[in-house]
Amino acid sequence: MSPVEYHYPVIGRKDTGGIFDRLPIQTLGEDHPYQFALFILAFNTIQQRSDTPKVVQEPAATFMEIASIHGKPYVEWAGDCNKDISADYSAADKKDTNPVPSRFGGYCNHGAVVFPTWHRPYVMLIEQSIGNIAEKLAHDIEADNPNENGIWIQAAKKLRFPYWDWAGKDVPENGLPPVLYEEKVEIMAAGGKKQIVNNPLSFFSYVGGVPFDFSDEKDDSTGQMAYFSRWQRTYRHASSTPDPEGSRIDLLQMTFKAGANDLRRRVAQLFTFSDDENYAIAWDEFSNHTAESKRDIDFINRGSLEDVHDTVHLSLGGNGQMSYPDYAGFDPIFFLHHSNVDRLFALWEWCYPEYWMGSGYERDGEQYPWTQARGTYAQVYNEQLLSDGPLQPFRTEQGDYWTSSQARFLHEQSYPKYYSFPEFEGIKVDQAATSFQERALARKRVQAYYGFDPQTKVKQVGLHAWKHLPVPNKEDPAVPRDHTIIPHYRTFAVHVKLLEHAYNRSYSFQLHHKENAHSSPQLVGTISVFARPDHSPCKACAVRREAGSVVRGMIPIPPELIESIIKSNRGGESSFDQTLAHIKGEFVGRLVDATGSELAGAEGGLEVTQVPQHCAASRTVIPIEISLVSAAVAAHVEDKNRPVHLCDWQHHDSIFNGGWLATHKDSV
Repeated sequence: MSPVEYHYPVIGRKDTGGIFDRLPIQTLGEDHPYQFALFILAFNTIQQRSDTPKVVQEPAATFMEIASIHGKPYVEWAGDCNKDISADYSAADKKDTNPVPSRFGGYCNHGAVVFPTWHRPYVMLIEQSIGNIAEKLAHDIEADNPNENGIWIQAAKKLRFPYWDWAGKDVPENGLPPVLYEEKVEIMAAGGKKQIVNNPLSFFSYVGGVPFDFSDEKDDSTGQMAYFSRWQRTYRHASSTPDPEGSRIDLLQMTFKAGANDLRRRVAQLFTFSDDENYAIAWDEFSNHTAESKRDIDFINRGSLEDVHDTVHLSLGGNGQMSYPDYAGFDPIFFLHHSNVDRLFALWEWCYPEYWMGSGYERDGEQYPWTQARGTYAQVYNEQLLSDGPLQPFRTEQGDYWTSSQARFLHEQSYPKYYSFPEFEGIKVDQAATSFQERALARKRVQAYYGFDPQTKVKQVGLHAWKHLPVPNKEDPAVPRDHTIIPHYRTFAVHVKLLEHAYNRSYSFQLHHKENAHSSPQLVGTISVFARPDHSPCKACAVRREAGSVVRGMIPIPPELIESIIKSNRGGESSFDQTLAHIKGEFVGRLVDATGSELAGAEGGLEVTQVPQHCAASRTVIPIEISLVSAAVAAHVEDKNRPVHLCDWQHHDSIFNGGWLATHKDSV
């Protein structure tokens, strides 16, 4: 219990003269030298690096405190000290530690409908902290350099926290920009000079030592270790040693580039929701990887914002903090990642303003509430989530907690947040759309930017090879009356359902294509489980694994790959069922941990040899479902600039019928 009440409100960049854009980190560095310099200096300052300017800081707004909010240490944030702790997590309370899985002791919300809304004030908090310090530094610089009056202070007022679009067009070729990993960075100094300073985006060194409840995570069979209790700083793809030389950037870049096209395709799918969805279920599907409203029989899924977010975490982290929810917030790249997650959220809610969590969802006449199954530091097990419920520990200027309703939208009628994002494909998220038509056209452009454009793709594939693919006729009720079906064309995807706690740590399902006469071996896509290890007394029991939540995802299959499979198997002379069998037969599935080490593998196809029982992976770890699905595509009759409508969804059953081979002792 805190001896006094103290609340540090999250107000963003209020009193800076307007709403200014969060810029891409590359744009900030190249085109806004004064803002970039202040950003780097202020970020170094809140990280409390030894060579930073001495500026009086708000204790709750240091990087160490802000990063601690997300996961460990499981303690009260200094910016929300309360005398009443009746609902707070306690490591000494068996009701929090003994359930299987145990209650989560951090504040962050994952696997729930408030995932996007909770993280919005979180990024605003670090934006506020860095901005406040930047203004103090700007005043000092101008006081010492009167000839630069008006330059630095104005830059500080416009400064907003940048983002990195990890699904941008350049990422498959270039990976991460150097500013995100190089340990030194050049910035503007007073008098037009340049200076080299420590780069706060590359890593963070813990202030006051490693927090008390950090623990190592070891793979006993391989000896791979993440030395969280001993590492004095953050790493990405670290070597398994207590004292790594640094992050393994070559492995980081190779991993990220390999999965970049999949990320692009999955982001595009987020904008393919149709206009007539159930508002609450659409929000659930978009917002989080658990999709609480989904039933076992439901397979139509566009993926979720959180699902894509999870894959980015593991791709960036490897054997490092970003792969573990308890420690991820301490890596500075976490906040550039989440600033981009927030940008995608802003674009989506601009396109779909009617879709919202509401008070719950309805199924067969019954009303069901949203819940946070695992609890958080301030939320008990299975606590109901409401749109006007508290987003602890973030308080408004009035002293109340932020709510999801307040976190919605960035336009002028919304609760003030004082930031926006640059115009993207005709969308300015701080200006609400004026018509349905405007939103629809914008959705089509966003889809195309991230690589989903069936009307163009159909012109690039050999339709003769696709002629046997069935599509509904125009009288089919699944086809909207103002749309027409694209002949002989279907879009394919793999539907994935994974057990969250299968391996008691983060892991991923990878879909690989073997190769054929027209295509080289390739990673098609990845669905990741961003999970914290469960250290409850029964952490190894099968009950915990089977009782845990299910993580859902969808991997779009590129049409070019589908065409290569068809061409390599008698072209269009096959039947549709034969083509489905060919597609499945050219896939390989792998379960891998955060370091990329294989845990289990499976061969696709209908005629694959069954894995012997004594070699098979346990049912407590294998995927619940890896199935092939497809949909026909309908284009608007009069306006080809309108987004397509996906219809005639078909479930083509499991891909890996031969079972899963255990290639790691944890899979036995």
